[in-house]
Amino acid sequence: MSTGYQRCALIALALALHLAPALRDGWHSGGAPRVEFAVRDAVPRRSAVEPAICREEFVVSQATTAFSHVSSICELGDGRLAAVWCGGSREGAGDVAVWFATRGSLDNDKWSSPRPIVTRDNAAQETFRLVRKLGNPLLIAEKDGRLTLVYVSVAVGGWSCSSLNIKQSLDGGHTWSPSQRLGLSPFFNVSELVKNNAQPLTDGGWAVPIYHEVLGKFPELLWLHPGSVRVEAVKSRAFGGRSAFQPSLVALAPQRALLLCRAAGSVPEIYITRTTDAGRHWTAPRPSGLPNPNSGLDALRLSDGRLLLAFNDTTTSRENLRLAVSNDEGVNWRRVRTLAEEPGAEFSYPFLLQTSDGRVHVTFTWKRRNIRHVTFNLAWLDSEADAKP
Repeated sequence: MSTGYQRCALIALALALHLAPALRDGWHSGGAPRVEFAVRDAVPRRSAVEPAICREEFVVSQATTAFSHVSSICELGDGRLAAVWCGGSREGAGDVAVWFATRGSLDNDKWSSPRPIVTRDNAAQETFRLVRKLGNPLLIAEKDGRLTLVYVSVAVGGWSCSSLNIKQSLDGGHTWSPSQRLGLSPFFNVSELVKNNAQPLTDGGWAVPIYHEVLGKFPELLWLHPGSVRVEAVKSRAFGGRSAFQPSLVALAPQRALLLCRAAGSVPEIYITRTTDAGRHWTAPRPSGLPNPNSGLDALRLSDGRLLLAFNDTTTSRENLRLAVSNDEGVNWRRVRTLAEEPGAEFSYPFLLQTSDGRVHVTFTWKRRNIRHVTFNLAWLDSEADAKP
Protein backbone atom coordinates (compact mmCIF):
# COMPACT_ATOMS: atom_id res chain seq x y z
CA MET A 1 0.00 0.00 0.00
CA SER A 2 1.40 3.40 -0.96
CA THR A 3 2.16 6.12 1.57
CA GLY A 4 -0.77 8.19 0.27
CA TYR A 5 -3.22 5.33 0.73
CA GLN A 6 -1.83 4.60 4.19
CA ARG A 7 -2.28 8.24 5.20
CA CYS A 8 -5.87 8.25 3.92
CA ALA A 9 -6.59 5.01 5.76
CA LEU A 10 -5.24 6.40 9.01
CA ILE A 11 -7.31 9.56 8.60
CA ALA A 12 -10.43 7.50 7.88
CA LEU A 13 -9.76 5.32 10.93
CA ALA A 14 -9.27 8.37 13.14
CA LEU A 15 -12.51 9.91 11.89
CA ALA A 16 -14.35 6.64 12.46
CA LEU A 17 -13.07 6.41 16.03
CA HIS A 18 -14.02 10.05 16.49
CA LEU A 19 -17.51 9.78 15.05
CA ALA A 20 -18.57 6.36 16.29
CA PRO A 21 -19.10 7.40 19.92
CA ALA A 22 -20.96 10.54 18.85
CA LEU A 23 -23.22 8.60 16.51
CA ARG A 24 -23.90 6.07 19.26
CA ASP A 25 -24.90 8.99 21.48
CA GLY A 26 -27.41 10.07 18.84
CA TRP A 27 -25.49 13.01 17.43
CA HIS A 28 -26.79 14.71 14.32
CA SER A 29 -26.16 18.17 12.96
CA GLY A 30 -28.61 20.98 13.48
CA GLY A 31 -29.20 24.44 14.86
CA ALA A 32 -31.99 26.48 16.35
CA PRO A 33 -35.27 24.97 15.08
CA ARG A 34 -38.13 27.08 13.79
CA VAL A 35 -40.18 27.04 16.96
CA GLU A 36 -41.53 29.63 19.36
CA PHE A 37 -41.24 30.13 23.10
CA ALA A 38 -44.35 29.23 25.09
CA VAL A 39 -45.00 32.46 27.02
CA ARG A 40 -48.05 33.14 29.16
CA ASP A 41 -49.71 36.54 29.13
CA ALA A 42 -48.86 38.75 32.09
CA VAL A 43 -51.51 38.87 34.83
CA PRO A 44 -51.82 42.27 36.54
CA ARG A 45 -51.40 42.29 40.30
CA ARG A 46 -54.60 42.30 42.32
CA SER A 47 -55.36 45.55 44.11
CA ALA A 48 -56.32 43.74 47.33
CA VAL A 49 -53.74 44.02 50.09
CA GLU A 50 -51.89 40.71 50.53
CA PRO A 51 -49.80 39.94 53.60
CA ALA A 52 -46.10 39.58 52.92
CA ILE A 53 -44.89 35.99 53.25
CA CYS A 54 -41.31 34.76 53.34
CA ARG A 55 -40.04 31.41 54.62
CA GLU A 56 -36.49 30.07 54.79
CA GLU A 57 -35.24 26.53 55.37
CA PHE A 58 -32.51 24.10 54.46
CA VAL A 59 -33.37 21.42 51.93
CA VAL A 60 -31.37 18.96 54.06
CA SER A 61 -32.22 19.39 57.75
CA GLN A 62 -29.17 17.39 58.81
CA ALA A 63 -26.44 17.54 56.19
CA THR A 64 -25.64 14.10 54.79
CA THR A 65 -22.56 15.27 52.83
CA ALA A 66 -19.75 17.68 53.64
CA PHE A 67 -20.19 19.45 50.29
CA SER A 68 -23.43 20.61 48.59
CA HIS A 69 -23.63 22.77 45.47
CA VAL A 70 -25.59 23.62 42.29
CA SER A 71 -29.29 23.08 43.00
CA SER A 72 -32.35 22.98 40.77
CA ILE A 73 -36.03 22.96 41.73
CA CYS A 74 -39.30 22.29 39.92
CA GLU A 75 -43.04 21.91 40.62
CA LEU A 76 -44.58 18.47 40.25
CA GLY A 77 -48.04 17.96 38.81
CA ASP A 78 -49.61 17.51 42.25
CA GLY A 79 -48.19 20.80 43.56
CA ARG A 80 -45.23 19.30 45.41
CA LEU A 81 -41.70 20.53 44.86
CA ALA A 82 -38.73 18.45 43.76
CA ALA A 83 -35.08 19.45 44.01
CA VAL A 84 -31.73 18.08 42.89
CA TRP A 85 -28.16 19.10 43.72
CA CYS A 86 -24.61 17.78 43.89
CA GLY A 87 -23.29 16.42 47.18
CA GLY A 88 -20.19 14.59 48.35
CA SER A 89 -16.94 15.11 50.21
CA ARG A 90 -15.80 18.00 48.00
CA GLU A 91 -16.32 19.41 44.50
CA GLY A 92 -15.06 17.03 41.84
CA ALA A 93 -14.56 14.11 44.23
CA GLY A 94 -15.42 10.61 43.07
CA ASP A 95 -18.11 10.25 45.74
CA VAL A 96 -20.14 13.25 44.54
CA ALA A 97 -23.65 12.17 43.54
CA VAL A 98 -26.79 13.88 42.28
CA TRP A 99 -29.24 13.98 45.19
CA PHE A 100 -33.04 14.19 45.00
CA ALA A 101 -35.68 15.30 47.52
CA THR A 102 -39.34 16.36 47.47
CA ARG A 103 -41.46 18.66 49.57
CA GLY A 104 -45.22 19.00 50.00
CA SER A 105 -47.01 22.14 48.87
CA LEU A 106 -48.35 23.04 52.33
CA ASP A 107 -46.45 25.53 54.47
CA ASN A 108 -45.92 23.08 57.32
CA ASP A 109 -44.47 20.33 55.15
CA LYS A 110 -40.78 19.46 55.20
CA TRP A 111 -38.32 18.24 52.63
CA SER A 112 -38.04 14.47 52.39
CA SER A 113 -34.85 12.64 53.27
CA PRO A 114 -32.54 13.04 50.27
CA ARG A 115 -31.38 10.07 48.24
CA PRO A 116 -28.83 9.80 45.42
CA ILE A 117 -30.27 9.20 41.96
CA VAL A 118 -27.00 9.39 39.99
CA THR A 119 -23.61 8.17 41.17
CA ARG A 120 -20.34 8.00 39.29
CA ASP A 121 -20.56 4.22 39.03
CA ASN A 122 -24.12 3.94 37.74
CA ALA A 123 -23.58 6.85 35.32
CA ALA A 124 -20.60 4.97 33.85
CA GLN A 125 -22.53 1.71 33.61
CA GLU A 126 -25.55 3.32 31.95
CA THR A 127 -23.63 5.44 29.42
CA PHE A 128 -20.90 2.85 28.73
CA ARG A 129 -18.31 5.55 29.34
CA LEU A 130 -15.62 6.36 31.87
CA VAL A 131 -17.00 8.83 34.44
CA ARG A 132 -14.53 10.47 36.78
CA LYS A 133 -16.84 13.04 38.38
CA LEU A 134 -20.38 14.46 38.29
CA GLY A 135 -21.67 18.02 38.35
CA ASN A 136 -24.47 20.53 37.67
CA PRO A 137 -27.92 18.86 37.59
CA LEU A 138 -31.06 20.46 36.10
CA LEU A 139 -34.56 19.14 36.80
CA ILE A 140 -37.40 19.78 34.32
CA ALA A 141 -41.07 18.96 34.97
CA GLU A 142 -42.84 17.89 31.79
CA LYS A 143 -46.48 18.66 30.99
CA ASP A 144 -47.31 14.94 30.96
CA GLY A 145 -45.97 14.47 34.49
CA ARG A 146 -42.57 13.18 33.45
CA LEU A 147 -39.40 14.46 35.11
CA THR A 148 -36.34 15.05 32.99
CA LEU A 149 -32.92 15.31 34.63
CA VAL A 150 -30.00 16.83 32.75
CA TYR A 151 -26.64 16.41 34.45
CA VAL A 152 -22.93 16.90 33.77
CA SER A 153 -20.30 14.16 33.74
CA VAL A 154 -16.54 14.33 33.16
CA ALA A 155 -14.33 11.48 31.95
CA VAL A 156 -10.94 13.22 31.89
CA GLY A 157 -9.73 16.71 32.72
CA GLY A 158 -11.77 19.42 34.38
CA TRP A 159 -15.23 20.87 33.87
CA SER A 160 -14.25 22.18 30.44
CA CYS A 161 -14.14 18.53 29.27
CA SER A 162 -17.66 17.71 30.43
CA SER A 163 -20.63 16.08 28.68
CA LEU A 164 -24.39 16.26 29.21
CA ASN A 165 -26.59 13.29 30.11
CA ILE A 166 -30.34 12.71 30.49
CA LYS A 167 -32.45 10.59 32.83
CA GLN A 168 -36.26 10.48 32.97
CA SER A 169 -38.84 9.50 35.58
CA LEU A 170 -42.51 8.69 34.98
CA ASP A 171 -43.48 8.41 38.65
CA GLY A 172 -42.43 11.66 40.31
CA GLY A 173 -38.83 10.64 40.84
CA HIS A 174 -39.35 7.25 42.50
CA THR A 175 -37.70 5.39 39.62
CA TRP A 176 -35.50 6.62 36.79
CA SER A 177 -34.61 5.44 33.31
CA PRO A 178 -30.98 4.62 32.47
CA SER A 179 -28.84 7.63 31.61
CA GLN A 180 -28.60 8.69 27.98
CA ARG A 181 -25.51 10.63 26.97
CA LEU A 182 -26.42 13.51 24.65
CA GLY A 183 -24.56 13.58 21.37
CA LEU A 184 -24.02 17.27 20.65
CA SER A 185 -20.79 17.24 18.63
CA PRO A 186 -18.90 14.74 16.45
CA PHE A 187 -15.59 15.99 17.87
CA PHE A 188 -15.12 14.25 21.22
CA ASN A 189 -18.57 15.51 22.29
CA VAL A 190 -17.16 17.47 25.25
CA SER A 191 -17.36 20.87 26.95
CA GLU A 192 -21.10 21.20 27.41
CA LEU A 193 -22.50 22.24 30.80
CA VAL A 194 -25.87 23.29 32.19
CA LYS A 195 -27.02 25.32 35.19
CA ASN A 196 -30.22 27.36 34.69
CA ASN A 197 -33.86 26.64 34.02
CA ALA A 198 -35.35 25.53 30.71
CA GLN A 199 -37.97 27.48 28.73
CA PRO A 200 -40.94 25.54 27.28
CA LEU A 201 -41.56 25.67 23.54
CA THR A 202 -44.85 25.70 21.67
CA ASP A 203 -44.12 22.32 20.07
CA GLY A 204 -43.76 20.60 23.45
CA GLY A 205 -39.98 20.76 23.59
CA TRP A 206 -37.63 22.83 25.72
CA ALA A 207 -34.96 25.44 25.14
CA VAL A 208 -32.26 24.77 27.72
CA PRO A 209 -29.52 27.37 28.27
CA ILE A 210 -26.14 25.61 28.25
CA TYR A 211 -22.55 26.80 27.84
CA HIS A 212 -19.15 25.91 26.45
CA GLU A 213 -15.75 26.25 28.14
CA VAL A 214 -13.04 24.88 25.80
CA LEU A 215 -11.07 27.45 23.74
CA GLY A 216 -13.50 30.13 24.84
CA LYS A 217 -16.45 30.63 27.16
CA PHE A 218 -19.81 31.35 25.58
CA PRO A 219 -23.53 30.51 25.85
CA GLU A 220 -25.49 28.05 23.75
CA LEU A 221 -29.06 26.76 23.56
CA LEU A 222 -29.97 23.07 23.80
CA TRP A 223 -33.18 22.34 21.90
CA LEU A 224 -34.55 19.35 23.75
CA HIS A 225 -37.42 17.03 22.83
CA PRO A 226 -37.90 14.22 25.36
CA GLY A 227 -39.38 11.07 23.87
CA SER A 228 -40.70 7.80 25.21
CA VAL A 229 -37.52 5.94 24.21
CA ARG A 230 -34.78 8.49 23.51
CA VAL A 231 -34.36 12.23 23.91
CA GLU A 232 -33.67 14.21 20.77
CA ALA A 233 -31.40 17.23 21.17
CA VAL A 234 -29.47 19.67 19.03
CA LYS A 235 -27.57 22.79 20.07
CA SER A 236 -27.10 26.28 18.68
CA ARG A 237 -24.70 29.04 19.69
CA ALA A 238 -25.80 32.44 20.96
CA PHE A 239 -22.39 34.09 20.50
CA GLY A 240 -18.72 33.15 20.73
CA GLY A 241 -15.74 34.67 22.48
CA ARG A 242 -14.45 34.75 26.04
CA SER A 243 -16.51 37.48 27.71
CA ALA A 244 -19.55 35.67 29.13
CA PHE A 245 -21.08 32.24 29.66
CA GLN A 246 -23.44 30.22 31.92
CA PRO A 247 -26.62 31.90 30.62
CA SER A 248 -30.07 32.31 32.12
CA LEU A 249 -32.82 32.29 29.47
CA VAL A 250 -35.87 34.53 29.91
CA ALA A 251 -38.58 34.40 27.23
CA LEU A 252 -40.49 37.67 26.81
CA ALA A 253 -42.77 36.76 23.90
CA PRO A 254 -43.06 33.89 21.40
CA GLN A 255 -40.19 35.30 19.33
CA ARG A 256 -38.37 37.49 21.85
CA ALA A 257 -36.06 36.45 24.69
CA LEU A 258 -32.90 37.49 26.46
CA LEU A 259 -29.91 35.74 27.96
CA LEU A 260 -28.30 37.08 31.12
CA CYS A 261 -24.77 35.72 31.34
CA ARG A 262 -22.07 35.29 33.95
CA ALA A 263 -18.94 37.37 33.35
CA ALA A 264 -15.86 35.53 32.13
CA GLY A 265 -13.60 38.28 30.82
CA SER A 266 -12.10 41.50 32.11
CA VAL A 267 -15.43 43.31 32.67
CA PRO A 268 -16.99 42.07 35.95
CA GLU A 269 -20.61 42.67 34.93
CA ILE A 270 -23.62 40.61 33.96
CA TYR A 271 -23.89 40.50 30.17
CA ILE A 272 -27.15 40.59 28.20
CA THR A 273 -27.93 39.43 24.67
CA ARG A 274 -31.35 39.40 22.96
CA THR A 275 -33.18 37.56 20.20
CA THR A 276 -36.20 38.61 18.14
CA ASP A 277 -36.52 35.39 16.12
CA ALA A 278 -36.87 32.73 18.84
CA GLY A 279 -33.17 32.05 19.26
CA ARG A 280 -31.95 31.77 15.68
CA HIS A 281 -29.98 35.00 15.97
CA TRP A 282 -28.71 36.96 18.99
CA THR A 283 -27.38 40.48 19.46
CA ALA A 284 -23.80 41.11 20.49
CA PRO A 285 -23.41 40.75 24.27
CA ARG A 286 -23.43 44.01 26.23
CA PRO A 287 -22.67 44.74 29.90
CA SER A 288 -25.86 45.27 31.90
CA GLY A 289 -24.52 47.66 34.51
CA LEU A 290 -24.99 45.04 37.24
CA PRO A 291 -21.84 43.54 38.82
CA ASN A 292 -20.78 39.91 38.60
CA PRO A 293 -17.75 38.30 40.29
CA ASN A 294 -17.57 35.46 37.73
CA SER A 295 -20.41 33.71 39.57
CA GLY A 296 -23.68 32.00 38.70
CA LEU A 297 -26.98 33.90 38.48
CA ASP A 298 -30.57 33.19 37.50
CA ALA A 299 -33.56 35.14 36.22
CA LEU A 300 -37.21 34.57 35.35
CA ARG A 301 -40.28 36.41 34.08
CA LEU A 302 -42.83 36.75 36.86
CA SER A 303 -46.54 36.19 36.31
CA ASP A 304 -47.12 39.98 36.30
CA GLY A 305 -44.60 40.47 33.48
CA ARG A 306 -41.69 41.85 35.48
CA LEU A 307 -38.28 40.19 35.42
CA LEU A 308 -36.68 38.88 38.61
CA LEU A 309 -32.93 38.39 38.96
CA ALA A 310 -30.91 36.64 41.69
CA PHE A 311 -27.20 37.50 41.67
CA ASN A 312 -24.05 38.19 43.69
CA ASP A 313 -24.07 41.97 44.00
CA THR A 314 -20.30 42.47 43.99
CA THR A 315 -17.36 42.30 41.61
CA THR A 316 -15.01 40.39 43.89
CA SER A 317 -16.79 37.78 46.04
CA ARG A 318 -19.88 35.66 46.63
CA GLU A 319 -20.62 36.90 50.15
CA ASN A 320 -24.05 38.30 49.33
CA LEU A 321 -27.03 37.21 47.26
CA ARG A 322 -29.57 39.81 46.16
CA LEU A 323 -32.79 40.10 44.20
CA ALA A 324 -33.45 42.78 41.59
CA VAL A 325 -36.51 43.46 39.43
CA SER A 326 -36.97 45.05 36.03
CA ASN A 327 -40.14 46.67 34.70
CA ASP A 328 -38.77 47.21 31.18
CA GLU A 329 -37.61 43.77 30.04
CA GLY A 330 -34.14 43.99 31.49
CA VAL A 331 -33.11 47.48 30.41
CA ASN A 332 -33.11 48.86 33.96
CA TRP A 333 -32.93 46.98 37.26
CA ARG A 334 -33.83 47.90 40.83
CA ARG A 335 -32.39 46.02 43.78
CA VAL A 336 -35.18 45.01 46.16
CA ARG A 337 -34.14 42.28 48.60
CA THR A 338 -31.11 40.61 50.13
CA LEU A 339 -31.39 36.83 50.51
CA ALA A 340 -28.08 36.28 52.32
CA GLU A 341 -25.03 38.30 53.30
CA GLU A 342 -22.02 37.52 55.50
CA PRO A 343 -18.44 38.74 55.09
CA GLY A 344 -16.16 35.98 53.90
CA ALA A 345 -18.98 33.45 53.36
CA GLU A 346 -20.29 32.05 50.07
CA PHE A 347 -23.90 32.19 48.87
CA SER A 348 -23.98 31.24 45.21
CA TYR A 349 -25.60 29.54 42.22
CA PRO A 350 -29.21 30.69 42.76
CA PHE A 351 -32.09 28.94 40.98
CA LEU A 352 -35.51 30.62 40.58
CA LEU A 353 -39.00 29.16 40.18
CA GLN A 354 -42.50 30.64 40.37
CA THR A 355 -45.08 27.97 41.14
CA SER A 356 -48.74 27.81 40.11
CA ASP A 357 -49.84 29.39 43.41
CA GLY A 358 -47.88 32.53 42.56
CA ARG A 359 -45.14 32.05 45.10
CA VAL A 360 -41.49 32.38 44.17
CA HIS A 361 -38.89 29.83 45.24
CA VAL A 362 -35.13 30.33 45.34
CA THR A 363 -32.63 27.61 46.09
CA PHE A 364 -28.94 28.42 46.39
CA THR A 365 -25.65 27.07 47.67
CA TRP A 366 -25.20 27.97 51.34
CA LYS A 367 -21.49 28.07 52.28
CA ARG A 368 -20.92 24.98 50.12
CA ARG A 369 -22.37 22.92 52.97
CA ASN A 370 -26.11 22.87 52.27
CA ILE A 371 -28.85 24.06 49.93
CA ARG A 372 -30.97 26.95 51.21
CA HIS A 373 -34.61 27.25 50.12
CA VAL A 374 -36.42 30.61 50.33
CA THR A 375 -40.13 30.92 49.53
CA PHE A 376 -41.92 34.27 49.22
CA ASN A 377 -44.88 35.97 47.58
CA LEU A 378 -44.92 39.09 45.44
CA ALA A 379 -46.20 41.13 48.37
CA TRP A 380 -42.96 40.40 50.24
CA LEU A 381 -40.93 41.19 47.14
CA ASP A 382 -42.66 44.58 46.81
CA SER A 383 -42.68 45.51 50.49
CA GLU A 384 -39.92 47.46 52.25
CA ALA A 385 -36.86 47.09 50.07
CA ASP A 386 -33.80 46.26 52.15
CA ALA A 387 -31.03 46.34 49.58
CA LYS A 388 -29.07 49.28 48.25
CA PRO A 389 -30.69 51.19 45.35
